[in-house]
Amino acid sequence: MKGTLLNLGDNSIESIDLPDKIFAFEPKKYTIYLAARRHLANMRRGTADTKERGEVSYSTQKLRPQKGTGRSRQGSRSSIIWKGGAVAFGPRPRDFQLKMNKKEIRQAIFSALSLKLRDEELFIVDGIKIEGKTKEVKQLLDKIKTISNKELGSVLFVYSEENGNVEVAARNINYCKAIEYKYLNVYDLLSYSSVVFSREAVALLEGWWSHD
Repeated sequence: MKGTLLNLGDNSIESIDLPDKIFAFEPKKYTIYLAARRHLANMRRGTADTKERGEVSYSTQKLRPQKGTGRSRQGSRSSIIWKGGAVAFGPRPRDFQLKMNKKEIRQAIFSALSLKLRDEELFIVDGIKIEGKTKEVKQLLDKIKTISNKELGSVLFVYSEENGNVEVAARNINYCKAIEYKYLNVYDLLSYSSVVFSREAVALLEGWWSHD
């Protein structure tokens, strides 16, 4: 299929051939949801922990006599009804990891990219070479905004190694995240208003997500 290429050299808009299997994929919204859910679940550490009766360090001596005081019967200080005692049904360390096969992950990413392109929220840019300065990325985003005549909002910048130190340069921009094409994921694609691809990243993306 045909896409739009923004040339930073002469501030022009050109046509570019894009692989149909990536950018003209029939969107599978439920697969996108599963991929985003998996990403969020896998980010959880699962280290929350509370102490049970056997783990609370207190004397096992009975707190007061069983009878004669007129008060309630109380046994161990580790009881769940005492402050500092055990916790009933509290969280325990667990693994929140969710699995998803590579085919489904591929389908989810292709679906998200196709939706971004359809909604005119995906920009492919030629002539990107960042040395590592924040101002370079800001100037780049301003150029894209001027050439495309569109507001970008928050930006996910997808780059390749040939584009230089993009991640370092974009680190101080709170509305922009830079990610190498190898680590592209559905959650980031959904989280940002616009996606900016370098031309080199687009060329490498097809080989990285090949069906082999």
